[in-house]
Amino acid sequence: MTHPDWLFIHILLFVFWLGADVGVFLSLVFVKDRRLGFEARTTVIRLAFWIDVFPRIAFALMIPVGTQLATSLGVLPQHPALRPLTWLVGLGWCGLHALIYLQRSRPAAPKLRRANVAFEALAGASLVLLALASLSGAGPIAAGWFAWKLLLFGVVFLVVVGIDTHFQPFTTLLAAGPDGLTPEREAVITQMTNRTLLWALLLYALIFAIAWLGFFKPPLPA
Repeated sequence: MTHPDWLFIHILLFVFWLGADVGVFLSLVFVKDRRLGFEARTTVIRLAFWIDVFPRIAFALMIPVGTQLATSLGVLPQHPALRPLTWLVGLGWCGLHALIYLQRSRPAAPKLRRANVAFEALAGASLVLLALASLSGAGPIAAGWFAWKLLLFGVVFLVVVGIDTHFQPFTTLLAAGPDGLTPEREAVITQMTNRTLLWALLLYALIFAIAWLGFFKPPLPA
């Protein structure tokens, strides 16, 4: 496949990632609306669980597709193991997302979610360290704009950790049942939702900055 082919796939992933994630974002707004009945809110939750699969898969595939694009641009080292390794990581992460969804109501679900958060934290920290090393002149990336893009991409992983660890309004509401939505529990749901929304807004700002760097490729110092 040529560079334009990977660029086209990269754009499609970006659209599915951001577009579907906005759908989940809007779902949170409805979930905390106390004027809606329990059944309406749980229906929104079930729909959000379905929608949430798409940005997660798109995010995971950004790793290998972005690597293919970056190596074709010459901003990443042409190591023969790099691209196969990133495809293994990306597809493996897709498999973990699928497993989490399929096991969402079973005892293994909490362990799978914890494994996912651990991977996100490790991947984010690794990318941030790699980018910082390159920006200081000790890393393998010479293009300044790409080092900054990689740094922000690493921060995205860490923000997603924040989202995943605060993404509790859904399970809190479902566990309460139609007769368990006391004012105290509603206050907890609203508080958790507002925190998650703040993390989501930060995520969108980072994605905007990453897209700007990738499109304009400004001559930033490395």
